[in-house]
Amino acid sequence: MKTLYTLLLISLCTQLTHAQSNEDYYNPVTAPVKPNYEPVSPQINKFKTHRAETVLSQINKIRIRNRLYFGIDGFMRMDKSSISNTFNGLIDTRTGMKSGYSVSLGWINQEKWALELDYSRSPIHNILVINGDYPMEYKMENDKNNLALRGKRRLLFGRSNSSLRKSAFWIGAGAGIVPNSGKQKEYLQFEGYARQGRRPILDTLFLTSDTHTSSKITSFADITAEYVLKVAKALDLSFYARKQWGFGTSLTTDMAYFVNKVQTQQSTIKADGTGMSFGISLRYVFAIGLHDGDLNHRE
Repeated sequence: MKTLYTLLLISLCTQLTHAQSNEDYYNPVTAPVKPNYEPVSPQINKFKTHRAETVLSQINKIRIRNRLYFGIDGFMRMDKSSISNTFNGLIDTRTGMKSGYSVSLGWINQEKWALELDYSRSPIHNILVINGDYPMEYKMENDKNNLALRGKRRLLFGRSNSSLRKSAFWIGAGAGIVPNSGKQKEYLQFEGYARQGRRPILDTLFLTSDTHTSSKITSFADITAEYVLKVAKALDLSFYARKQWGFGTSLTTDMAYFVNKVQTQQSTIKADGTGMSFGISLRYVFAIGLHDGDLNHRE
């Protein structure tokens, strides 16, 4: 009996050894992979990148119907006054320059036309120059208030889409008013001595200057050339030059010349605001209207 069990055990071990030596024992059940097989990788990242690029492209190609902006300007203004009599070279006037600032509210239609309302604090000058060994100069100013309404047109070149908001050149023209108070601004007196010919007695010279603004509202017209630079989604930066013509005298300086208390001559310096301005404007776009179908939203 023991011999029979021994034979059965030997037979079983022989079969197990034969089964493990079979080379197909570890082969997969499925068919073998083809040599040119390429694994499929997920496209999630590429899809997101393409979508972001598409949205950015749409934003850069938005056609704008209209927009509103608020602007703050800083500028240098030059204006020239006129003098009627120099008292034989004793007095004179010259071009004045002064800084100013303004605030504006503008509306732009189709990125072609613009309408702007502007209030500025910028003086109109009278400058009195008294010549001599040591020349003296005195500046007089009006009430500094100016209100203007301007129309502007964007310059288009080539076949560029005019409805897109881009950096561009603009030209414009406008008209405005200068409110005047009619008040006295400054009163000056000057005294000196001079000898005429061989006379041993010195003559007493006396000069008075009385400056006042007009009692009426005066007006002006101007033309503007500017380059508007788009610096951000809601910000524009403008560099401009402006030529202005004044209509009506806003500031007057009346002068009288006395010799030994006797008035011998008189003169007047007048200023109407005619001159030039050079400035920079920062504009914040606070409302944008888009054409139908462009991202279907309103900012």
